[in-house]
Amino acid sequence: MSTGWRWVAALAIGGGAYLVLRDELPQPAEIWATITNVNPAWLAVAVVAEAVSMATFARLFRRLLGLGGTRISLGRALAVTYARNAFSNSLPAGPVLSIAYTTREFGRLGAGRPLIAATLVLAAFYSGVTFGVLSLVALLGSPATRIPTLIAALAVVALAAMVMRTRPFVGVVRRRMPRLSAQLDAARAAIRPSSRDRGILAGLALLNWLLDVACLVAVCVAVGIDIGPHTMLLGYVAAKGAQALALIPGGLGVVEIGMAATFFAAGASGGAAGAVVALYRLISYWAILIAGWLAWAFLHDEVRAAAKVVGRFLMRAGASMSPFALPPTERGAHP
Repeated sequence: MSTGWRWVAALAIGGGAYLVLRDELPQPAEIWATITNVNPAWLAVAVVAEAVSMATFARLFRRLLGLGGTRISLGRALAVTYARNAFSNSLPAGPVLSIAYTTREFGRLGAGRPLIAATLVLAAFYSGVTFGVLSLVALLGSPATRIPTLIAALAVVALAAMVMRTRPFVGVVRRRMPRLSAQLDAARAAIRPSSRDRGILAGLALLNWLLDVACLVAVCVAVGIDIGPHTMLLGYVAAKGAQALALIPGGLGVVEIGMAATFFAAGASGGAAGAVVALYRLISYWAILIAGWLAWAFLHDEVRAAAKVVGRFLMRAGASMSPFALPPTERGAHP
């Protein structure tokens, strides 16, 4: 499906959902009244948790590049992490553009293409596996989903064991796609983590998710919603899963409706559920998006050069307007 048709389909689905659920949705005035009475201290905790979550993912990138022999500063890794997130979550075909942008930026920092490919693949792998663990914990915690989840998990393990035993796809890839096979071999050779490194990488990826969950928990406490940790985790993984599958960048609309419905079903009022979703998305999506485009501007040579020119102009203009810049005969002429 083309990008234009995906947007049309997404808008149609969102419009249909609104028409069906509009009588159940809280009024904006009710949501705003709840937001104006939140606990600011817990809201600050939510902001800090989200910022540290992004920094943790930047450390994951930095460690992977370091294992391949390329050292970069944490600040540069953080800027690239924010910028690539902005590409991925705000543009059509965002994930593809995000990969291309990250490849270019890491290449400018001295990393070779095999190392960059390995870094992106391993970061996605560890992030995906740890999110799968969180999802498994959330699903196993509910009696309604426990048995189906166990059956599905056992089926996946059995299928993976069968594939690892036979590995027919390896020969197919090597025969029919020799260039891709060579690139994969080069990526495997670029990073060879030890057991300790694997543990650290998995820990960073898991901490990235847990801090994002902590942001949501802090927002719930700030608003005053009291629901169980299992329900909160289930709503979180459902929303993130929907975001990954959504047609619209960032899962706009899908995440909000799904998360609000989870909290509403758990007993929260419509205004409180709407306030939690609004504040959480403001912190974890919109604020991160703005920071990402600012980071892109910082990393973009032309934008940075233009900013320096504007800065020099403003400094000169300010200096010329200062009373200390007047000639000695005029300075202090009036009592």
